Amino acid sequence: MVILAPSIPEIQKHIDHYWILNDAGILSLGSPFMYAYPGITPDMIIVLEGHYTMTYMGKTYHSDASRLFSFIHDQVYLDLSALKRCIIVKFKSRGLSSLRPFLRADAQTIMRDSVACLDDVFGVAINNFISYLDTLQAPQVVTALDEWFLEQYNKQAEGFVVAMAQEISTTFDMKTIMDATGYSYSTMERHFKKDTGLTPKRFQSLQRYKLALRELYITRNSDWQHYVVKYGYYDQSHFIKDIKRYTYLTPGQLLKTAAFIKVRPM
Repeated sequence: MVILAPSIPEIQKHIDHYWILNDAGILSLGSPFMYAYPGITPDMIIVLEGHYTMTYMGKTYHSDASRLFSFIHDQVYLDLSALKRCIIVKFKSRGLSSLRPFLRADAQTIMRDSVACLDDVFGVAINNFISYLDTLQAPQVVTALDEWFLEQYNKQAEGFVVAMAQEISTTFDMKTIMDATGYSYSTMERHFKKDTGLTPKRFQSLQRYKLALRELYITRNSDWQHYVVKYGYYDQSHFIKDIKRYTYLTPGQLLKTAAFIKVRPM
């Protein structure tokens, strides 16, 4: 298992890291069964060898197709036990705004087909590129991915509102952001929908629960009041209901559930 960051500045702005997994790396996860839920971190899974089983939106797929998870609307269950080697591209946790500079589609179009095969997104030529990646060592993979993403990169598709808002408030508190920028909520909403496909309130809610969930998995802290105070929930009931709203599980149940956020690099 190798974790490497992009080396080109334009790519670093939008992609956090490349996670290169071989057979031993996948086995080292402890469990080949993964569970994911709505979030604001797009992921790309590039399959080099083997296949996986995915259950999503009421359907089960047995596939060796490389996929882009631009946004997860519902629970996703993945069985990776037959996946021998793969590369996971983890984008920045800024929703579709971290992904759109590499795509030729607007946010609403992406949201409608938010879990898609790579050749449907980038064309069948992507398959030749994946075959090429399969011949490379880890450092060469990073160089090749950087160069490929740079070819797709369109600076004009870069949004500004999410990065700007994140600098003002890490929890995306809308009042704080509007006070600092002078933007009205309707202006914020227009830019957020254009950049992410989500309203500011929806994005803020996802960001808050994602931060709380990440801390929950890392620290194993079961003092729910801690999360209430730190992340601005009304009370413990609000915190538990919000977590269950997105994951269908209580915080206590999540601590016993294997998930992407637990096993993959943060």
